[in-house]
Amino acid sequence: MKNLRTLCLLMLGLIVTFTSCEENDENDQSSECPELSFERDGGKLVANFEEINSLDTYEWFVNDQLAETESLEDQRDNILDISEYEVGTYTICVKAETPDCPEGVEFCKEIVIEEEGNESCPNLAFTREGEYLIADFEGIANLGFYAWKITGEVLGNETLIENEGLDFQGDNKFLLSTLQAGKYTICLISESPTCTQAEPFCKEIEVGDTNNGSCPELKFIEEGTLMFASFPGIDQLSVYEWFVDGQLVETENSQNQERDDLLDLSSYNPGTYTVCIKAETNDCPNGVEFCIDVVIPEPQAIDCTVFDVVNYEDKIAIATTLSITDIDPNSVIWTIDGAVITPITPRVARLQDHVNQSGTYEICYKAVSQTCGDLEKCIEIDYQG
Repeated sequence: MKNLRTLCLLMLGLIVTFTSCEENDENDQSSECPELSFERDGGKLVANFEEINSLDTYEWFVNDQLAETESLEDQRDNILDISEYEVGTYTICVKAETPDCPEGVEFCKEIVIEEEGNESCPNLAFTREGEYLIADFEGIANLGFYAWKITGEVLGNETLIENEGLDFQGDNKFLLSTLQAGKYTICLISESPTCTQAEPFCKEIEVGDTNNGSCPELKFIEEGTLMFASFPGIDQLSVYEWFVDGQLVETENSQNQERDDLLDLSSYNPGTYTVCIKAETNDCPNGVEFCIDVVIPEPQAIDCTVFDVVNYEDKIAIATTLSITDIDPNSVIWTIDGAVITPITPRVARLQDHVNQSGTYEICYKAVSQTCGDLEKCIEIDYQG
């Protein structure tokens, strides 16, 4: 009896040990599996999980049927198009297997396809807060596109459109100080593949002249991390200032030979910043400002296809090399009609700093990237002074 009891205890110990090992193996395996996921964007499902770029292959399944295979070798798009699916409810999964996850892993959602036009459109709305109009309505955080539409007697036959939404990284605000004094009809409009007839939301807005005079129409454009001030009368404005998140960062003074009318944010950390230019004049004693929310993105993989040299308003040449981060700065050479020049920044050359007469000039950019090799392009600019 004693021997039998001892044998039973030994067998029980082996079973417990074996079961424990199995559980550990299962836990170890699951921890090595990628965490799959996808999101719906209208008529598309977009895979967007963290390890997607290191996963060679994964598959889309619809109601347990293989629908599409995503492979790095086939220049995959990580998208399943469901725009042509019939009305109904579908169980859609992404599945993957790897050497570290041999039994595979999956992520599934139930997706409802409704009849066209049945999906509710957003109830667009905005309110006025001082010099800003603020868009605020249910679903705004997930809306790919909507826009401000501005008409009025002051504009004549012109209609102003300012795009908003996720597709345009908008800030859901419209700055009224960018408009001249007068009455305007300002509307929010929207459309999407699932909502082609959203009801516009409109208000009559009066923009007053609080300065009792003439203020300059300040404006700047965003080119990557460079902000270029560009507005009528800029050469006659003796002083204006750049602000970032309410803090003065740079003063542009016509008495300073180093005035370049640009602000470089390349040293800023990734994030969203409110960038403004502000000015006061004798005719505009209360001041005027123009602001944009600027997004500095997280560092991305180098894409050599983005390289280009573009003409801005026949005055400035810009090399679109922001995402090509391994350019040797000592290799950058700008020329105008073959003569080497010193640009404002390694990416920007301004003609007025180097030519005195109107005419057509050839501007060339050369540089060397470790990833992309030799980068070179020439453009012609019809400079009018």
